[in-house]
Amino acid sequence: MLKKPSAALRFKILAALATLAVVGLTASPGPAGAATRSKTVSFSATYSGKASLLINNSTVTISSIAGSGKNSLFGSSKVAGNGSAPKSGSSLCDPFGGKGSISGGASKITFVVVTSSSQQGCSSGESGAVTITFHGVTKATGGAGKGNGASGSLKFKGSLKLGGTSGSQSGAFTVTLTGKLTVKS
Repeated sequence: MLKKPSAALRFKILAALATLAVVGLTASPGPAGAATRSKTVSFSATYSGKASLLINNSTVTISSIAGSGKNSLFGSSKVAGNGSAPKSGSSLCDPFGGKGSISGGASKITFVVVTSSSQQGCSSGESGAVTITFHGVTKATGGAGKGNGASGSLKFKGSLKLGGTSGSQSGAFTVTLTGKLTVKS
């Protein structure tokens, strides 16, 4: 005769069944028992828009980046983000970092730029109207739709026009991104 399982064992069994049910409900559609597949795609994008910054003696706060353009994965889309750049003394080039997203329709890619000397913004001067050229590498941290589970690195480069080098500033930017992403299909 079988002994009735303890309450703790019944809970563990129910938790395991619930986990299996959730995994089954969230897995991508496909043949029964098929695993989610990943594919690596070449990615390129170009965006333009407006960036808003607060520049003080020791830091630059990138309060918002908002632009539109196209990418090779899901077409017309918008880019958004924010970040910061600690000033590095009298240098015209400063490291920066931040996070953001690219979205269009039901598709999205999230990304992060880790603050390091590899990610730099360089000013054309120390006062007055300036052009900031910037470059670096961003890491994809996830996504949805055609960007589902996005991972990989994208190189970026661009420029930003500002009317001054202190206080609240807004200006037009352009940026291009290229690289390879792995997405779940």
